[in-house]
Amino acid sequence: MMPRLRCEHKKTHPTKEDIHSTRKVSTMKRPPGLKLYPALLSSQDIHNILQRPELPQSRPECPQLFRLFGDFGGKEASTPSPWMLEWGTRLQEQGFFSTTPNQYRLCDWIGDLSAQFKWHIDNKRHGKEILVISLTDQRRIGFRPPTGRGYYSVELNAGDAYLMRGASRWQWEHCVLPSGQSRSGGKSFILSAH
Repeated sequence: MMPRLRCEHKKTHPTKEDIHSTRKVSTMKRPPGLKLYPALLSSQDIHNILQRPELPQSRPECPQLFRLFGDFGGKEASTPSPWMLEWGTRLQEQGFFSTTPNQYRLCDWIGDLSAQFKWHIDNKRHGKEILVISLTDQRRIGFRPPTGRGYYSVELNAGDAYLMRGASRWQWEHCVLPSGQSRSGGKSFILSAH
């Protein structure tokens, strides 16, 4: 049985082989401010979210990596659905956010398009706290320190989550690491408070 969250470290930048591999490597220290939450959502919660019509509807001829809901500082976004607002309120009440989230993203990190998202720090319009909930198994996310040397990675299964704040939010770059034959980065539900 696969462990719920597996953390990995590489001394160099990930190669194509690394990105498509799930082999174990040594552990690097977790980025400051990065919190991991195994099984934050139940399998029933995940099933309910995956049935929602708001999820990106990707087809080979018309791929869609993500959909935005809420206030993204002038960037076009839809109005959040009541179920999103309910999750935002619930997670804020549980202490994940200092204010109720006003940004919601549903993502499907598929194939070659997923690989186009390089190491980055999210735009400041996404606020100081970003919670990412995995909707699928075996999602790999990498975090690279300001030095650019080495990286920390975590494997998430459906229902697992990570929260970026502080240095992990503003100083460490992160990247979806596509894996498997489909080179998928998996599906996620992202909440942030701006």
